[in-house]
Amino acid sequence: REMRCAVYRRGCLAASRLSLHPRIGSAPASVQARFLSTDPDYLSSTKIPTYHFQDSLPRLPIPDLEDTAKRYIYAATPLVTPAELDTTKKLMDEFVKGNGRKLHETIVEREKKRYSSFISEPWFDMYLECRDALPLNINPQMTFFDDEIKEKNEQTVRAALLTWCSAKFYRTLKDEQMPPDMFHTQSCMGGTGTGFFKFLNGKGGSDQFNSVCATLPKKYAFYGAYIYGTYPLDMSQYKNLFQSTRIPKLGRDELRIAPKSKHVVVQRHNDFWKVDILRDDGKVVPAGEILSAFRHIMKSAPDPNGVPLGVLTTQDRDTWAKARGKLEENSKNKASLEDIDSALFAICLEHEEVQSFVHQQDLMLTGNGRNRWFDKSFQLIVLPTGKAAINFEHSWGDGVAVLRYFNEINDASKKAPIPSESTAKAEPVRLGWEHDAGTKASVEAACKSFDAITSSLTNNMLEHPGMTSKFIKEHDLGLDGACQMAFQLAHYRLFGHSTSTYESANQSAYKHGRTETIRSCTIESDAMCKIFMDKNATRQQKENAFRTAVVNHGRIAKEALMGKGWDRHIYALKYEARKQGLDLPPLFSDIAYQKLSEIIISTSTLSSPNIDGGGFGPVGPKCFGVGYTSGRLRGVNDKSIEGLPGFACSVSAYKDHRDGAEFIRAMKVSLPLTHSLSLTHSLTHTHTA
Repeated sequence: REMRCAVYRRGCLAASRLSLHPRIGSAPASVQARFLSTDPDYLSSTKIPTYHFQDSLPRLPIPDLEDTAKRYIYAATPLVTPAELDTTKKLMDEFVKGNGRKLHETIVEREKKRYSSFISEPWFDMYLECRDALPLNINPQMTFFDDEIKEKNEQTVRAALLTWCSAKFYRTLKDEQMPPDMFHTQSCMGGTGTGFFKFLNGKGGSDQFNSVCATLPKKYAFYGAYIYGTYPLDMSQYKNLFQSTRIPKLGRDELRIAPKSKHVVVQRHNDFWKVDILRDDGKVVPAGEILSAFRHIMKSAPDPNGVPLGVLTTQDRDTWAKARGKLEENSKNKASLEDIDSALFAICLEHEEVQSFVHQQDLMLTGNGRNRWFDKSFQLIVLPTGKAAINFEHSWGDGVAVLRYFNEINDASKKAPIPSESTAKAEPVRLGWEHDAGTKASVEAACKSFDAITSSLTNNMLEHPGMTSKFIKEHDLGLDGACQMAFQLAHYRLFGHSTSTYESANQSAYKHGRTETIRSCTIESDAMCKIFMDKNATRQQKENAFRTAVVNHGRIAKEALMGKGWDRHIYALKYEARKQGLDLPPLFSDIAYQKLSEIIISTSTLSSPNIDGGGFGPVGPKCFGVGYTSGRLRGVNDKSIEGLPGFACSVSAYKDHRDGAEFIRAMKVSLPLTHSLSLTHSLTHTHTA
């Protein structure tokens, strides 16, 4: 497995910036009989079973302790004073030579005995032990573009088609007819393209590739893919996508899966409805019957005694756990909660009309909290206009599984015809509740608290034409690095110093991989900001500093993707100390650790042509939550740029602590500068040539 890990690192950078569209071809009859299917309930069929590579994926490497120490000091340097840095270096040296070494060796020895990721258990516990409320702190959202056919955007039609396609996706996944997540380099031997197997160049994902890999035993399947230059990715998170929920418990929540469920739960106003979308034999219920069920719900008068129980899921986890415990004392309530918990997923047929794009973003992220159930693995939210989004709970998995689900049901629903309403074999069932004074008081308190939180949140948008991935690449730079440097410069302009910044690096190239942190604030970015703010600095000095910072960002991003970050390793060491009941080493009470742990700029990006918006909340009171992407602009604040290619970002912040609009104004200064410096570099090189 160590050799497996070494060869795999060559391609995991590309694999982690993955494309999830492997080619599927024909195979010998014996293979076809086992793996290919024409079942109309499937969105796809595959010769290589969905989880075929899971038993041979490489393990996430545990970094050397000395390397982690060096990276930690490097990340801390721009955040602390020279005197504070000297103290941090001393504490780190003591940690590496003392308790840190013992903790590290314990982790290394344990991981030799199991086939997983060293961060998997600590990371699950980190999420499940977190007592913060899920909305804004944990759950992000991704919004679909409207269907191109206007009639398919009627609310119940849109909801029915997306639900029907979701049921097909579930069947495809459950029966392992969904092609595995893979990245094809088209160069043999892990992307080298040389050696004895060079005749296989360009054949990753071909008919031959699929046939060969499908016949290999699971524990050797990785090697077959590697020879073709293909990198299979971890798919363990997909098993928590459906029929999954996070149950609030005192101290630590529980992830619960109900593998036999065949229904969804639909929320409309304060009511919950149980709707079957699978038959008893596992077949998918026709779209017309699902449409009929949704229209029945829409026509039904709300329960006059209904209480907005969904708002209880907006509370901190211990408060919600206590309230849920009281609810479960009543047998009717307990049965209804079990129906919600076991549902394949939740659906909200929203009644609130959209006022603006920013309002739409807010509705998809939180709404008013009353008709949401944030504990579910994901919720499908459909507005009166037919605009739809996925809001998902984060403890069970990261964006990779959700994004593939999002893309595939989007594509399938666009291809599907408008369903004709047909009588459902089983009508939707309204879930029953009995509310006492204690429950009503809990709900009232939750509504008041959630309204106060959401009213303190601001969401501001920025669009900048011209700054696209294609443009930046043509000018010898990386778009992500250029964007991250613009964020750094905007903050520096506002506050006069650099700050702790988070960007996520996907590690699905490894068994049970989750994420690593890319620390975008670096010594080089700090130096860049100082030069940009120096009135005497020349344009050439700014360009050189900008380019150095962007190139360096690419370096640390690559290291994070290849298992060479430091955040997860340091967290695992801290987790191990607590697990053993030890006092935490002084390193973890040091000013550098405190500053590194308080994320002030939290950033995230997902790339898909199907995403028409998305976002997440700030991770702390002083945090700017920055979601960003590139593509066709919407012209949110300026219709003259609608449809132009460019960069867009949304910035969420708590107005009592941070001014998101001010950050946007600083970005309006930073982006044109970084944009123009990218162009300058290209023109300089062209002139030199």
